[in-house]
Amino acid sequence: DPRDSQGLNVGNNPGDQTIAPGESRTYTYYAHPSNKETTSLVWDGGNIVVNPRNGLYGAVVIGPKGSQYRDPVTGADISQKNSWRADVIVDASLPENVGKRNYRDVALFFQDEDNIIGTAFMPYVQNVAGLTSVNYRAEPYKFREEQGCSLGKIFQPCVVDKPEDPITPLIEAHAGDAIRIHVIGANSEQNGMFAVEGHEWPIEPYMPGADMISVVEYAGSEILDVFLRGGAGGPYRQVGDFVWSNARLPYTQSGQWGYLRVLPAGDSRIQPLGAQGAGAKHADVQPEPRAIPTAMK
Repeated sequence: DPRDSQGLNVGNNPGDQTIAPGESRTYTYYAHPSNKETTSLVWDGGNIVVNPRNGLYGAVVIGPKGSQYRDPVTGADISQKNSWRADVIVDASLPENVGKRNYRDVALFFQDEDNIIGTAFMPYVQNVAGLTSVNYRAEPYKFREEQGCSLGKIFQPCVVDKPEDPITPLIEAHAGDAIRIHVIGANSEQNGMFAVEGHEWPIEPYMPGADMISVVEYAGSEILDVFLRGGAGGPYRQVGDFVWSNARLPYTQSGQWGYLRVLPAGDSRIQPLGAQGAGAKHADVQPEPRAIPTAMK
């Protein structure tokens, strides 16, 4: 409600909706059914120019009505907590949830402060200036090269006898698990290009027959909802590490990338999604292939 929960002292908003250091305030948000299962970016409105640039941002992620939210590793209930990842356990008894299944839910917050790269002057700037991060973390190429990675194997473990994952968010799922990725341009000077290696998703998630894409542009303050086709591992449920990234090469090089780790069904490193999300041990006979225009799929 903008009368008490917009967080901005603008227009006809009554009173002071901001808070001073050390104070607290409760804001109330309403998830309108017509907006469906959406994602809303939250910025600090006390100093809109400086504070989001310094990392004061978040998001409200809306899931199916009546869902429970669970830590993927421990199985603990995190419905009343903050987390960038969660297993969403859907209440299938509700009429509005018919046909929906449990899924892995993750939020990736992309941030940069480079207002120079891409501008039309010579010599052309090829390296990113300033901070870049995903969820306040980055894994730059230069750092990995210093750890022993060659450029041709930059996405592989740098030390053979001590393999370590990148510090950026690690998305884990069993093969075939449904995955929803929220790509959030939390505070950016530049547009980015989100990509997931070996996977594709509909450009319009709620539009039947929408074209499938494997990379898409996003801007500062923009939010993408990425529903991976076929779930983790794609239609063929391939197991392994797949790279997600800001596919603009200078930003990949500056550290905006990480792993989508697809585990075999039953792997104990994460909790199973349950009966609705399972089913990775059978294969369906596919009909004879025929040519169909992309727009009609």
